[in-house]
Amino acid sequence: MKTVDDIMKSALLYGACSKSAEVSDWKSLSWLFFTPQGREFCEENSFPTLEMFRGMSGEIENYGVHVDAGAVRLSNDDNVALIGNTEGELIFSDNTRVHKVILMHGAKAKVTASNYTVILLVNIGSCEVEVIKDETVVIL
Repeated sequence: MKTVDDIMKSALLYGACSKSAEVSDWKSLSWLFFTPQGREFCEENSFPTLEMFRGMSGEIENYGVHVDAGAVRLSNDDNVALIGNTEGELIFSDNTRVHKVILMHGAKAKVTASNYTVILLVNIGSCEVEVIKDETVVIL
């Protein structure tokens, strides 16, 4: 398993931003992944690799990052990342915040949304996404 320091050293080699210095544990690493800068960095660099994600999967699942998790069903989570061999059934109806969904390395998602929900959907690579929504939903 990789350590947080190992992941951050690799990220810095790719030119990660100054916020990377604030990462001290798995929670802060996961938080950074969902920030605008983190999403942009990961998208531009296809980073972390699937192997890196697999090495940290047991540490980051509690923070919304699901790696090779098979079928998962989640409802109204703030932050969701589906990575690798993960198929998510994601249901959103909470309109009090923006829900962030990131797909990488071949993950699949079926997103069902209603009730003026706003979802930021980031598809890094060629992941499969099906969206079922009513006319009130906004997908960014």
